[in-house]
Amino acid sequence: MTKIVGVIQARLTSIRLARKALLPLCGRPVIHHLFDRALKIDGLDDWVLAIPEGEAHDPIEEATADYPEIKVIRGPDDDLVVRFLMAADMTGADILVRMWGDCPVTDPGLASGLLRAAQAADVAWAHYPGISGYPEGVETHVLKVSALRALADESDDMYERETMIPFFERQPDRFPSLEIHRKPDRSHLKCLLDTEHDYRRITRIFEILYPDNPLFEVADLEALAAREPKLLDPTYRVPKDA
Repeated sequence: MTKIVGVIQARLTSIRLARKALLPLCGRPVIHHLFDRALKIDGLDDWVLAIPEGEAHDPIEEATADYPEIKVIRGPDDDLVVRFLMAADMTGADILVRMWGDCPVTDPGLASGLLRAAQAADVAWAHYPGISGYPEGVETHVLKVSALRALADESDDMYERETMIPFFERQPDRFPSLEIHRKPDRSHLKCLLDTEHDYRRITRIFEILYPDNPLFEVADLEALAAREPKLLDPTYRVPKDA
């Protein structure tokens, strides 16, 4: 039986926005919103938070205290492939669903659909690309563990070991893939938490949508963008006192 595990990558030493996974968002840490969404993805058998070793990252492990379903592994800060394979080995995973700690708007419905499509097509990996037509910051990746082991064995390129996808893209025959696209194109809408400006934007989005629907989806974001087009525009700077 195929075992499918969700893996959330996170750390607290980001240069552009330090400790962003623990910033308050509607009264809760950013990472808790992602945990809630990860637990709603259909088809997952287990969940792992993959974080670096070192005291600097202890608080993010402590953030799992209220989430007994989520296991924690700790590995090298500079090698995500090792951390992901540690998660796979701990859980016996065959397929991983990759999530990011700075994406509190990850859409469980999109992740569930991507996983089903990847399994049906029996591909090595699947994703919503940057030009998928979906807002930035709602997506996930699906990776077969066998493909990830090949990357670990064959590539010493730290960029490939950080991003993973370029290794597979340069060998399409060996690692068949699936990309999901849609219309209309809303890829210009940004929900990724990367900078202080992003944090103000996402805080405002959550203040509007979260109280009525804590697991608001892409359709809710698009409806909000139609009402307040500046809010999801990456060039717009939300005032500090907004």
